[in-house]
Amino acid sequence: MIDYNLIKTIVASISVIIALIAGLIELRLNPDNWLNRWFALFFISTAMAFFIYAFYHLIYNTDFYITQAIVIPMLITAHFLFSFATICLVMTVFILEKYKKIAFNYKHLGLMMVLLIIMSIGYFLPGLRPILLLDQHLLGFIDTYTPSALFWFVNIIRLGLLFYVLFKYAMITRKVEEATKKRIQWFIAGIISIIVGIVINLLGGFVMQPLIEIFALILLDIGIILIVKGFLI
Repeated sequence: MIDYNLIKTIVASISVIIALIAGLIELRLNPDNWLNRWFALFFISTAMAFFIYAFYHLIYNTDFYITQAIVIPMLITAHFLFSFATICLVMTVFILEKYKKIAFNYKHLGLMMVLLIIMSIGYFLPGLRPILLLDQHLLGFIDTYTPSALFWFVNIIRLGLLFYVLFKYAMITRKVEEATKKRIQWFIAGIISIIVGIVINLLGGFVMQPLIEIFALILLDIGIILIVKGFLI
């Protein structure tokens, strides 16, 4: 039998390394620039989320309820970090278009924090809270289920924000010089890869196919690498 838990853990661990290195590269390039800082926060938040994701797939206790009590809070934390990472990408658009002073006002930063709360609060509501799957636990695997309403709600908001970022970066390429345009084109390629990864992950979660989810993780890694490539040009 294929140990999907182990495969998920390995791929997610690779994602941690890639995202963490990307975040450190961003900070080293220009630590005082808020554009670099928000990109660094995006990468570091993603790295932390993948670390938690990889770690809780290794947790196993013969008592189902003890395992669930440990795994579910970690899962919720990982989803919060993934949502925050999406917010960070939107903030890079605000920095580029509105500059730092305007981007940090209530209208922009405040709106993003409200969206972050909206994406996160469902995980604590009765009937929407994710659960550990008992049948998989009996087989020695860690697998979770998030109610469809919350699953789709959160991911549709994430996708909406990513499409907004994609659109805005595409518009920015029309106003900048050639060298900057090439960098932004790499950003766009990275964001497209991340969007495709999220869509495929949605499909994998919907049909409960771990191999599809693993492929989605790989696409997310590719997206991160492409975004960093844009900064290194």
